[in-house]
Amino acid sequence: MRLKRVFTTLALSLLAHHTSVFAQAVDPAAMLSGGWKLNMDASVNPNGPDSAGARRSGGRGDNFAAPGRGPLPGGDLGLEELQRFNAHLKMFQKAPPLLGIQATAKEVLLAYDPDPAKGLTYKYTTDNRKSVMTTPAGPVDIKVKWNGKVLRREMETKESLKVVEDYTVSADGKQLVVTVETSNIMVRMPKVEIKRVYDRTQ
Repeated sequence: MRLKRVFTTLALSLLAHHTSVFAQAVDPAAMLSGGWKLNMDASVNPNGPDSAGARRSGGRGDNFAAPGRGPLPGGDLGLEELQRFNAHLKMFQKAPPLLGIQATAKEVLLAYDPDPAKGLTYKYTTDNRKSVMTTPAGPVDIKVKWNGKVLRREMETKESLKVVEDYTVSADGKQLVVTVETSNIMVRMPKVEIKRVYDRTQ
């Protein structure tokens, strides 16, 4: 009888351990956390449209907008607005070569280049409430939330540039896919798929 109890206790302990490991494995926040390195070969337009595509869309050089090209009813951007717009767009469309992420169900910390001396670090709550993020190009309204296993980051500048990023980890946890969508009612922008694929480094 005592031996049976020992086996029963051991079996329950092992079951609890396996359940815990399984829960950790399927926890999207735990899967997202870690270090990631950009895989250029597996990515699609990781840095957005090329300069030729930008020029075809009315841009100038690496810019993707030009004065007087905004469709109604949005109207046109002034020169200073256009400069801020292009600065934000260039920043958001540049793929970070390295990412460091620490995520929970309620918070996420995102480091562009985990080296503090080189990169920028942002911390968000994932309650989908609007907050203001300070960037080198100026302040940005931001909302972050979980859509099931996908982390979504939505940003909007004062010039109505909208950027939506979705972070999705592969089933085996070895790759992270970040899709980026940009839009603006005041500027004609090329519709180009942007998909960044990252390999786990830790």
